[in-house]
Amino acid sequence: MKYYYTIKNSSLGNFGLIWKEDSLNLKIIKIFLPTEKSSLISKIQKDYSAIEKSDSLNELASNIKKFISGEKIYFNLDLLDLDMCTSFQKKVLITDYKIPRGYVSTYSRIGKTIGSIKGARAVGNALAKNPFPLIIPCHRAIKSDKSLGGFEEGLEMKKTLLENEGIKILNGFVITDKIYY
Repeated sequence: MKYYYTIKNSSLGNFGLIWKEDSLNLKIIKIFLPTEKSSLISKIQKDYSAIEKSDSLNELASNIKKFISGEKIYFNLDLLDLDMCTSFQKKVLITDYKIPRGYVSTYSRIGKTIGSIKGARAVGNALAKNPFPLIIPCHRAIKSDKSLGGFEEGLEMKKTLLENEGIKILNGFVITDKIYY
């Protein structure tokens, strides 16, 4: 199995895609959130022995770039290798994926939706390890007090992504009644 990567520029910095291909299919195994290019290359080279190749996923990369800029883009989960996730994390990621653009949910509500009544912390941990940020919009998950919670590349990026979807943030708190689940 060969692994490939591409790095694309966006309004928030460079993002990366890692995927695997065999004769039958292509599956995304990791998406790196936008950051400075040299930092991104270091992360990729540290964790993956991949070959740079960008022609297979140009459309997906273009759609991610549009999404980062605030355009309304819907992603198909079929390209993602969800089999690399635990069954609990798959439930969390698929539940998070269903949160519509312009809405947020809480770690607690996501937990209750998947049958983990006191699972807010476990949901937060599963989302912290989300290998497919942006496609699985973990930036839409917040704390029960409507504060932002955490985000891999920092709260400023989470805030920007939410604001691009029309969600207002004031002093680190989400100001909306559009709570999903």
